[in-house]
Amino acid sequence: MTAITLDANSKFSIFEGRTAHVRCWTYLGMMVGMAAMAMFAGDGYVEDSYIFQLFSLEGAKWMAGGGVVGMAYGFTTSKDKFRAFRFSEILVPWIDGAVLMIALMGLYTLFEPSQAMISYKDQSNLFSGRVVMTMNVMLLFSALCYVSYLFAPASFIGKLGTITAWIGVYAGGSALLLRWYESYLLMGGDIGHAPVSNLYEVFILLFCVICIVYLTLESRHQARALGAFVLPIVSAGVFFAIWLESIGQSDIKPLVPALQSYWMKIHVPLNFVGYGSFAVACAAGAAWLVRNKIEERNPNAAMLAVFPSLKQLDQLSYKAVAIGFPAFTLATILGAAWAAEAWGGYWSWDPKETWALIVWLVFGAYLHARFSHGLQGKILAWWAVLGFLVTIFCFVGVNMYLSGLHSYGQLT
Repeated sequence: MTAITLDANSKFSIFEGRTAHVRCWTYLGMMVGMAAMAMFAGDGYVEDSYIFQLFSLEGAKWMAGGGVVGMAYGFTTSKDKFRAFRFSEILVPWIDGAVLMIALMGLYTLFEPSQAMISYKDQSNLFSGRVVMTMNVMLLFSALCYVSYLFAPASFIGKLGTITAWIGVYAGGSALLLRWYESYLLMGGDIGHAPVSNLYEVFILLFCVICIVYLTLESRHQARALGAFVLPIVSAGVFFAIWLESIGQSDIKPLVPALQSYWMKIHVPLNFVGYGSFAVACAAGAAWLVRNKIEERNPNAAMLAVFPSLKQLDQLSYKAVAIGFPAFTLATILGAAWAAEAWGGYWSWDPKETWALIVWLVFGAYLHARFSHGLQGKILAWWAVLGFLVTIFCFVGVNMYLSGLHSYGQLT
């Protein structure tokens, strides 16, 4: 911790110091209240109704109680009024973002059609479709801004790309939460489930993860030009998701028996933290290769003033892999536990499992080559690009072209 003093030039921020610390512990207290409600309230945790209990009067009481306890703890542990709390300052913006997405989802429910107008066979009037379209427009516009920024590096264009990317993130995240809510409106709530069960839904999740990882790195390393390589990857995914919607793959459908498990809510998001981070690493590797080629042809090119340096791009690619690899590793371990529960064995050399192992080995070898052999530069840039191509096949190719125990992920 570092002491902070106020002077005439200091600025108050809700993301720093005691304010951030108290807010962080208030949030954590509310989470404890949610967990306590699941364990001690009524009949305990019931998956199909828990999300609705949270928004009931009973849920408000449990969360408010936990929040008050957390707030009191935050005050008592922050006796020095101007002391910074690094843990809270790092954590609280992320919780703020999650709270904002939940609040947006709650607002969207006001625009849902009446129960009588909701049909399982025709889901075109569900409001989540409009929110997803907003996300698509924002992400495509953001990609255009970032690419334009390379050739016309005005700060306004770059900032517009960043802002619209964040709008796309919040639209996509809140749309997924809304689809979760909508799944309980269909067929009397019999098909209610987390929105990570088909290609269309996980593509939206992937867009959000890629943008969050990239925007975090952009903010911390002032690497805005990298967006010209990241957002086009997202845009390609947006067009693929639009195609999925056009062939009827966006409908909310009942879960197959293998997916009716709490493991799905943990395993799938962790997988996509890995996929999204590897996409950012690929973009940084591609940017390294482009900058290197420009330097070889014209060391005085004006575009080089916009690009991050080769060393910085190398670092950004490594940091993205360092974010994604632990998440992907944990997802693979939890997936094995889920497989044991669903199919009676931890590993069966199913095509999806096999290609997930290949992806893990590719990026594990990337980190090994960097740490143990000191590799940098062009070799690792190509490694990140080709590794993401392997990841794409694991994610999309296996689902579309190979059959196996994970065949529920195929197009129908």
